[in-house]
Amino acid sequence: MNQTQGTPAPNTPAPPGPEQLLRIARVAAELAVAAADHATDAVCHSRSGSTPRLEEVMHAAHAQACEAEKYAGWAAGWQAEGTAEYVLRRYVTSAADAAVRAQQAAGVEVTAAALRGQLDQEPTAQEHAERESERRREEAQREAEERAETGMDEGNRHQARMNAYYAEGSVPELGWTAGHVRVLEAAETGRLYWRDKQARQAAQHGQWEGGRKVSSERTRALYDARFLLATRQADGTRVLALSPMGQVALELARLHPEGLYATDQDAYQARYDRAAKRHQRSDDKKAAARRLPPLDHSALRNYRRPVTLAEQELRAQRDAVEQWEDEGGYCPGVQTPRPAATTHTVPAPAAPAAPVGQALLRRLFAPRRKAAPSPDPLRTVIRRPRRTLTPEERAVVQDVPLLNFQGALIMGLVDPVPNASPMTETEGEWVREHAWPDHFRPTEKRYPWGFHRWSMCERGVCWNCLANRCDLCVHRQKGGPDVDGNADWVWGPTGMGVARLIVRADDAPCVWWCRCSCPKDGPAPVRKKAPAAAPTPTPDEAPPASVPRQRAAQHASQDALF
Repeated sequence: MNQTQGTPAPNTPAPPGPEQLLRIARVAAELAVAAADHATDAVCHSRSGSTPRLEEVMHAAHAQACEAEKYAGWAAGWQAEGTAEYVLRRYVTSAADAAVRAQQAAGVEVTAAALRGQLDQEPTAQEHAERESERRREEAQREAEERAETGMDEGNRHQARMNAYYAEGSVPELGWTAGHVRVLEAAETGRLYWRDKQARQAAQHGQWEGGRKVSSERTRALYDARFLLATRQADGTRVLALSPMGQVALELARLHPEGLYATDQDAYQARYDRAAKRHQRSDDKKAAARRLPPLDHSALRNYRRPVTLAEQELRAQRDAVEQWEDEGGYCPGVQTPRPAATTHTVPAPAAPAAPVGQALLRRLFAPRRKAAPSPDPLRTVIRRPRRTLTPEERAVVQDVPLLNFQGALIMGLVDPVPNASPMTETEGEWVREHAWPDHFRPTEKRYPWGFHRWSMCERGVCWNCLANRCDLCVHRQKGGPDVDGNADWVWGPTGMGVARLIVRADDAPCVWWCRCSCPKDGPAPVRKKAPAAAPTPTPDEAPPASVPRQRAAQHASQDALF
């Protein structure tokens, strides 16, 4: 063989192209069918003794012929599918292999092996490069056509297809009609409000009087299922807006309107069939069917709105302008400073300076300066007012089980002080009852004033200062306060974390300094004397009522702190 390194011999046959591959697939199917026909003729002309064996041969050859025809048909439709060439080669190879097995099963000459040999030829480096270039040109052409048709790149087209898949699976499970979608669309405009037990869509934003009536029943159901959020106005009107789950559910319902039910009765029956349990009473089944189920958690977590190419271009332009401004940008009327020349040249006459406004322009377009660092809140003692418990509040604390009481002491929840809030205590109680996840409530009830409702800066006095041991103040021993992680979680209706919430965007920490007035640094204060013990009753006095030992010890330890 006349061959140099890296160059194939001149007489080496070139691998088959697409047209030749299609011809090989057709020939393979014809050979496989001919072998199956030969086996069928053998059965027809056989004697009774050899018929069972020949029928078995006929069925085996017929099965392989069907395989060869299947792959040959797929190869014929390869160009319409628009897939890569290696897919066509795989179809043709499978058709040739099926033809070989069909001829072997029929007991005829295996002429299809020659077709298989034509497929095993390796392409040369030049042919491989040409095919790769052709493949890339085809992919680029298809990408350009799809971008012109959809206005999105490949990643966003894939996200759009996944959104359609999520919609097909989750919209029917919501049990909605077109009326529920209309309520959410009204809320999307920002003009949906609730007043006097009636939902209306205002004619203009901010004018919460009159307007088109909206189904109050559907609005109430969507609000109870947390697809809507309410904001109370000064006159008692509640402005309804979409929650994050409601926004995603509305987008999915628009993608798959076929999943909506024609009537409210059909939607109710679908929810009844899905929510009713065999062991439930009839009233419980009906109540479960009246409630709207939440959106599927996987659809809520994975849905992303696709971004078009035009939106990406606008975003890139906006980001470029913002970056240009942050880095200083161009100062109109101010010459850009240049380095001094190292060679002896005659300097050109300087351009006349702008008459006025130089200093102002420099201040407007100069790079932004960082603000002076503020005092470290982790070292600066923050003095906050202390709470004094009333006798009734002390009784509430003393009724807490001992283990929970010890936990409240450690976390400063014996005498917390709430921050100012626009929400009243009644409204807060409603939120904790209807909006909080169910797994919050058991922990909330274990402590005298609750647990999840308190932030780090609302905690009260440490346990050592409550026991008059200010020399052992917790934050004196630590050398600083307890610091919050500056993050929380957004919980879904099923009790699962939906998203991580950054509470303070400026990264300002929320800290707990013990609210006792004792110094937190410097020399330790003098230890206070313990309060005098109660006098021992004389034998003439009546003995106290019997109290369980554990409860008596608990009251003794709690009374010592107050």
